[in-house]
Amino acid sequence: MKLPPLQQAMAMVGIFLNTYNSVLPLFHADTLLRLVGECYARQPQQRDPVAWAAINVVFALASQQVPGGAGNARSHYQIDQTAEYLSKAQSIISTVMLGETRLLNIQTLVGMVMVLQTAHNLTPSLILISAAMRLAHKLGLHNHSASAHLDPVQRRQHARVFWLAYILDKDLSLRTQQPSVQLDDDIDLELPSSLPTTNDDNDNTAGIVVTADGNARMNYFLARVKLANIEGRVYDCLYSTRAVNRSLEERGNAKESIVNALDEWRASIPPEFSASIVTSSTRNKPENSGFFCVLYSTSLQCMALVNRAHAWDGQWVSGLRNHSRGIQILHLPPAWESIVHQARNYMLLFRDIWSADAWFRWLAVTYHNKGTVVNSRRMASCPYTTAMVLLTVNTLYNLWHDKTQLDIELIDSALLWLNEDMKEIQSEEAQALRETCVEAVRTVKQKLAERVTTPFSNYWLLNHPENLKSF
Repeated sequence: MKLPPLQQAMAMVGIFLNTYNSVLPLFHADTLLRLVGECYARQPQQRDPVAWAAINVVFALASQQVPGGAGNARSHYQIDQTAEYLSKAQSIISTVMLGETRLLNIQTLVGMVMVLQTAHNLTPSLILISAAMRLAHKLGLHNHSASAHLDPVQRRQHARVFWLAYILDKDLSLRTQQPSVQLDDDIDLELPSSLPTTNDDNDNTAGIVVTADGNARMNYFLARVKLANIEGRVYDCLYSTRAVNRSLEERGNAKESIVNALDEWRASIPPEFSASIVTSSTRNKPENSGFFCVLYSTSLQCMALVNRAHAWDGQWVSGLRNHSRGIQILHLPPAWESIVHQARNYMLLFRDIWSADAWFRWLAVTYHNKGTVVNSRRMASCPYTTAMVLLTVNTLYNLWHDKTQLDIELIDSALLWLNEDMKEIQSEEAQALRETCVEAVRTVKQKLAERVTTPFSNYWLLNHPENLKSF
């Protein structure tokens, strides 16, 4: 059970604590540092295997944040390092799952899921999160009474680990359209904002994001927990067995309740952390932008799913195609302006992060692991494509809104991105979607050209798709 040199290890731990762990607190900082020190104080053959696996998971998560060389070299460096550390941790997975149940075992499993959650094949993540949840139940992490005898630091860490597992469980459930492990009615635990704090502990601010000027703060961790709860409700409304047996009125009421919950959730986000300005307001910690991109991609996807207005809904895309050809009128969902506003802001955020943020670039690459192609675009790119379709529909409906020029720029960029994506992953569905949007936007530009004297010469990409190049 070898580990890299201590100096390198401490650098990796520092990266993890200042990036991932600062917004999604998997470990109590001082406890993790003690764990690393104790592990390095022993000979490789004498080390605790679960502690060794946990440290490798920390290294894997940190590797996603470590810049390598320029361009693709950086992405390949991150991928190789992440895969190597994760493989080491997984080599003793049976010990982690079946050995003595401690909080560290659950932290290790949850950390593995964090690494794997963007993979194209989500089966490993589903298996690991199921095991993590069952071990969490065994320790009673879902019930505050089971941790009542612990000191505040331990009690807070137990709760945080449970809520992290909860976030992953609900997110994977919605993305795979499979039931989650955790029932909300079986939770009796304080939310992250209500967890006990101590004056002498430096871990009180974990999960909190502060603006560069220090004038505003947001509990990112709490926002993720509340959004995960909404994800569970979306699954229940759309994909659960009982949803099929509901009346149209019951389904309508459930969807309205979810939309209201999403509205309340967005209203709880301080304006300084909105999708349109979060990259500038948190410029002191640019690595946080990737986490916000995941946050807003999830909320947009929930909104699009519940309104049947996402990129992979055949009826919605067919309606867009027929509407652009003048064959039929496409009926817009309720609160359309709000949906379009969210889509536009998310596309702006995605574009900024894609070009500047190393961690998010790792989420948007394809890599090979022992012969298996793993596509990690899934987490945030699907909502990005959905946002492109939403802006396309809105532009068709209202040619003269005040964001037309910006929206066409964003759609052009998204089509360019999708074109590059399809070079690596052949998908007839994606090709059909791209062609539909190209046709729709070409129709928009033709109509605009007929009514204005200045041509949209800047938007030539759609008319010459063979010239599309990576941005």
